[in-house]
Amino acid sequence: MDKRLLLKNFTRQHAPHWEEPFRSWVDEEFPEQLPEKASLLELCCSDGGLTRLVAERLPEGGRLIATDDIRELMDLARQQLGQAIGKKVFFKRETPEELSFAPATFDGIYCAGLPPAYRLDRVLAESSRLLRKDGFLLLGVAMQGSFCELLDVFREVLEKEDLISAQDELDRLLERFPRRGQLQRLLSAHGFIDGRIKQRTYTMKFERGLELVSSVLVQRHCLEACLELIADRGWREGILAGMVRSLDTYFPGGIELTIEMGRLQADKL
Repeated sequence: MDKRLLLKNFTRQHAPHWEEPFRSWVDEEFPEQLPEKASLLELCCSDGGLTRLVAERLPEGGRLIATDDIRELMDLARQQLGQAIGKKVFFKRETPEELSFAPATFDGIYCAGLPPAYRLDRVLAESSRLLRKDGFLLLGVAMQGSFCELLDVFREVLEKEDLISAQDELDRLLERFPRRGQLQRLLSAHGFIDGRIKQRTYTMKFERGLELVSSVLVQRHCLEACLELIADRGWREGILAGMVRSLDTYFPGGIELTIEMGRLQADKL
């Protein structure tokens, strides 16, 4: 996604409906006690909201490495933390699917609102590699059912346009939003025990279809990946217009877009 567009609309559109709901929910289950020299890794730290909360309770001998693959968001997080807390925190540009740290480096890995663009299977594999024995994992993820109102309309438009290959690709795209049973299997497969998965529903209200498809949050976490399934770029604008018409037809009183928030907790075997 266009980083300038994301940053311009981040505080007003993105943070209130993604970072903040996931942050507060993940923080509810953050360990109350940490080792005196705890080494923690934050994935996708975004604007640093959860980074600050964790840094404030980090023991004097502990350290926190906060990562994100968008440098401008890390700069925003640095500004928000300030110098005092920042002495405990180091920032590094990393993608959660391929991290550069040595094995068994961290006592805990956490994330508030992992973007669906990342493959959860790869994120869990990297987390397992980097955690020490008995280290904790705490992730917020978008689960099956997220963005369902938009995805259902997208599938309908694909069917009307007889775009068979794109429909098949859409099925694979939906795998980015896992079900509860799938999450349990993934945790076990990557060497985690005592897996606990909680789910809650969050909704965002949009007055019209155009407002929905213009949301940077929706674009970043769902819509752009959908439109990329249309091989002919010239068709994408027409598909998008068809989606807007359908959204306004099916939801004349406004659209409540669903995000099925999942919270994963587990320990490294």
